[in-house]
Amino acid sequence: MMKNITIQNRLFSPLDVALPRHGMFRQTEDDNWQINLYTLFKKLPKPRGSRTNWYKTSQNMVQKLPRDFFGREIREIGAVLHDQIDQNTWISARSALVLLTYGSLNHKHLEVTQWVERYTGVHLPRNVGLSRREVVFGRKLSEFIDKELVDITYGDYELKTQQRMCNGKYYVDFAVKHYWNGNEDSSKYYLYLIEFDEEEHALAPNKAADSIRDAEIKSQEPQATIIRVKHDKNEDWFELVRNNNRLISFEAALLSGISAASCGVIGNSIVIDSKSAKNAYDDLKNQNAWLLNYEKQPLRGIEEAVKLCGIRYEKARTKTSRQLRVSLESLSNSLYRWLPDSSAEYVLQNLKPD
Repeated sequence: MMKNITIQNRLFSPLDVALPRHGMFRQTEDDNWQINLYTLFKKLPKPRGSRTNWYKTSQNMVQKLPRDFFGREIREIGAVLHDQIDQNTWISARSALVLLTYGSLNHKHLEVTQWVERYTGVHLPRNVGLSRREVVFGRKLSEFIDKELVDITYGDYELKTQQRMCNGKYYVDFAVKHYWNGNEDSSKYYLYLIEFDEEEHALAPNKAADSIRDAEIKSQEPQATIIRVKHDKNEDWFELVRNNNRLISFEAALLSGISAASCGVIGNSIVIDSKSAKNAYDDLKNQNAWLLNYEKQPLRGIEEAVKLCGIRYEKARTKTSRQLRVSLESLSNSLYRWLPDSSAEYVLQNLKPD
């Protein structure tokens, strides 16, 4: 259990002198920083449910961390009873950072985490080149591969971080090789290049830069599968992989629905109408039908999927139906970005002729 430390009732000065002093922080007699857990919770973005639920969930998540790195913090966090957190509950700064970095809703805690680091000067170890959130995701990915993916697929997996591409011009966050015939045949593998995208990737200039970067990487590795996982959708992504029994991007899953919805090609566009759009909601024709919204308005659901994939389209209407005219060039670019080139070619060859 935590030590009962008698400390004068005063505010402790932060290591970063630009910060104001705050009562959430204190130092022990041997100069170790502690954080008031009750106050820390009040500083977090409001979670769903109570403080008790947040802490219980975080305790369970922290228990899965490697004990050779975080054994002391795991024990300290586990020793705090979730229903007894009050104004006198203090934990070490490292334990607080473990909660913020690896606990529930950690993707929302970056600002508070940086505040604790600046105030105390305490930092958790992480790999060079990876952000704090990327480290969290990387541990989840490694654990997912070892404990789940190997059980639902055949073969062996190899995970590398900060994989150099294009003669060192780019570094990919995570590169996964799936030796589908086992490691004894190392020449046969699927290559997955996984990027963990934080908020700045949603900005228009960065989205354009990412597109150029992906194109250059695909020119070097045409059979690679590029996957971009948004920081606030990473749990949904793991669920997508479980449902597909393979590593896959959300874009690739949506593209399978878009191609299933096609009813023909006219000029430089594929045509999707209200009737053909229903095919995308058929589990037998589209494994990822569950991803699509608006089942009772299928054309609207396909339009949403097309937008999410950044594919150009126009709306049209005939005497008998409403249509989407999807740019064949734009669809092709999206297919070649998110699928191995051979898979993209297969999809394009099998679009129904008019």
